[in-house]
Amino acid sequence: MTKGPIPATAIRKAIRNAAARGLTMDMDMIRESQLMFILFCEWITVFVRIRRTRRHFLTPDEAAAEYRSEILLIRRIPLTAVATRELWLLTPWGAWQYFRILDDRVIEIRADGVPLLRDGPGFPPAVTMGNRTPGVTAGTSSSPSGGDN
Repeated sequence: MTKGPIPATAIRKAIRNAAARGLTMDMDMIRESQLMFILFCEWITVFVRIRRTRRHFLTPDEAAAEYRSEILLIRRIPLTAVATRELWLLTPWGAWQYFRILDDRVIEIRADGVPLLRDGPGFPPAVTMGNRTPGVTAGTSSSPSGGDN
């Protein structure tokens, strides 16, 4: 390995090559989005931004309005089948609220990433991975009744 300056030309060419395979994010784009951390799960990568809130509870619409600038920043991260974006809010009571940032809306999710409301107006259908629903452990049902419908 040789020591020397950062290979800027090689990096630009590599990014162009990578863009042919899919969406890319360089370090500047990641830095500008002001992410707090990236969570690597078995089936998805979650880009997380964290904020404190003075409110005890926010609806997805209220979170979208109150944290508009943060949501605009995190939306710079491409949303794909294996990558998602979330805003985590810590309330004055020490409780957390979690929101998934989609391209056209904000939805509330549980701590394990599963949407609170499924298949309702304005919400995406439940995402399944093979015979699993993300956030539901084996041997449990995702239906409210606990049985298979």
